[in-house]
Order: sequence, then structure tokens, then C-alpha cells
Amino acid sequence: MKIFKILLPLLLITISGFSQNQHNISYIEVTGTAQREIVPNRIFLDVTLEERIEQGNKIAIQQVEKNFKNELEACGISSNNLTISDLNAKLVKTGWWSKEMLATANYELQINNTQHLKDVFEIIEKLKIKNARITKATHSEIEKLRKENRVSAIKAAKEKADYLLSAIGEKTGKPIIVNEIGVGKEANFSVANVAYHRNKLSSAKTELSRHGNVQFKNLMITSSIYVKFEIKIIEEESVYF
Repeated sequence: MKIFKILLPLLLITISGFSQNQHNISYIEVTGTAQREIVPNRIFLDVTLEERIEQGNKIAIQQVEKNFKNELEACGISSNNLTISDLNAKLVKTGWWSKEMLATANYELQINNTQHLKDVFEIIEKLKIKNARITKATHSEIEKLRKENRVSAIKAAKEKADYLLSAIGEKTGKPIIVNEIGVGKEANFSVANVAYHRNKLSSAKTELSRHGNVQFKNLMITSSIYVKFEIKIIEEESVYF
């Protein structure tokens, strides 16, 4: 009975000491970053088509849309890429004593390269379309590319931990914490002349003639991964005599 009373405190001390050592882990904290430039292959435009009066005759919205689609097809742009998003009507004065209800339709147009973008703005001028603007540029495999970039970032974190620890004779152990930081902070596209509105088509034509095309800056994907690595304990070899 006396032996039991002596051993029990010793057992508790041993367990407590082991638990404390488990929590006192040496570690290194690093952040790996990866960047990737992407040429956009999906460019979206908002285009407004309007009914109008020419030489006393009303050109209906259906005809305006048909003319626009025909011009797109002639340039190799599928008319299926044009979808209507909104339809309105406005009362317009067409003479001294007359007014006319004219329909206005907003469309979204998707194109796949900047050469087609140049073609579209030439069509806009040809058909006397007054309003168009670029709303978004992205890539068809953007999610896949983001995942690949994250993998590159975490590999960069491991590489950084390896060379930092090697400088002091230590080795990288298993990861304890992995967090992505700066999620959603992705550089947007940049483009010259993103919007051509009423009374600005002549300047748009001049700009397109000068540059021959509309130049995008590539999309930039940036991924940053924070990793807390355990520092591996290098056991010394026992020497027996």
C-alpha cells in the first residue's frame, strides 16, 4: 500500500512532463508566393441597340439586331454569343409636332480575342450604334489556373523553409498550419478605350487606326500561402564502445 502511494505521484509527473514537451515544438513560419500572367480569351461587352428614324422610316429593333448579327457572322463571331439582357422603350421627338416610341435593347456580347474586339468596334461605327463598353475579361480555365498557382505558392513556401533551415543546419518537418492569404485580391484587366459612347465614335476610329488593335494587359493571378512547418529533430547516432 505504501509503494502505491509513492509510485502514483511519480507516474503523474512523468505524464505531465511528456505532454509539455509535445507542445514545445520548434517551428518556422514562411509565406510562399506565386504569380502567373494569363492572356484573356473571354471578353464581354455591353452593347446598346436602338430603333431609329431614317428618311421618315422607322428601322425596327428586330432589323437593327439582324444587321448587327449579320456583321458579326461576317467577321467570324457567332451570333449565338450575343444575348439580350434588357429591353426598354422611350418617347422620342421625330418632327415638329410628332413623337415616336422607339425601343432600346441592351445586349451582352462575348468574344474570344482582341482582334475580334477591333472588328466589333468597326461594326459599331458602321451600323451607327451609339453605346458599347467592355465589362469584363477573363479566361475559360481561370479556376484550373488558380489551383495550379496555389500549388506553386505552397511549393515556394516549402522551398523557402528548406533553404532557410539548411543555413543553420536544420531540416523542414511536417506542416502544422497552412492558410491561403489575400484571397480574392486578383489584378483586373486593363484596356485602352474600354467604353465608346455617344459622340465619341470618331475618336474611337482614330484610336483603332493608330494602334491597329485594342491592347489588353494580361490578367495577373497572385497566390500567397502561409505555412507553419515543424523543424525536424535530427537524432544523433549512438556510438557504442
